[in-house]
Amino acid sequence: MALASFAVSPPIAACAAVLRRAMSFSSVSAASQTRVGVVQMTSVGDLDANYATCSRLTKEAAAAGVKFLCFPEVFSFIGSKDGESVKLAEPLDGPIMQRYCSLANESSMWLSLGGFQERGPDDSHQYNTHVLIDESGKVRSSYRKIHLFDVDVPGNMVYKESRFTTAECPI
Repeated sequence: MALASFAVSPPIAACAAVLRRAMSFSSVSAASQTRVGVVQMTSVGDLDANYATCSRLTKEAAAAGVKFLCFPEVFSFIGSKDGESVKLAEPLDGPIMQRYCSLANESSMWLSLGGFQERGPDDSHQYNTHVLIDESGKVRSSYRKIHLFDVDVPGNMVYKESRFTTAECPI
């Protein structure tokens, strides 16, 4: 994993604001510098293989002094067929997320987990949920995706996330 310097874009600035708020809850001083890592990975349709990749990358990041590590959407699983992930979706306190909570605790690192397959409101839908875990392994925050990815490329692919994912409606 390479750590690099880069200009701060608006989405990164928003993440930095969340990080500053999140880190105020931890033992890390707001005045100290915190090393942030961003993971780029190719998820597959195998929970254990993806966890092994995430675990390896987390350990590499910890060795490099990273205290906050961001994983991409569908970090834990990406199915080859529509709705495949619904079958393995589970609540945020289920065994899949507990593995990642343990990983955060063992690594003493905050983990930002994009796009977890959280059990939805019925058996045919899930939530696409971003989860923030602190260095002690506690889920600090979660956000259910509001805007789903539906695309129909003429003559090519059709992908409708809304077929199997429920958008969380803000109140």
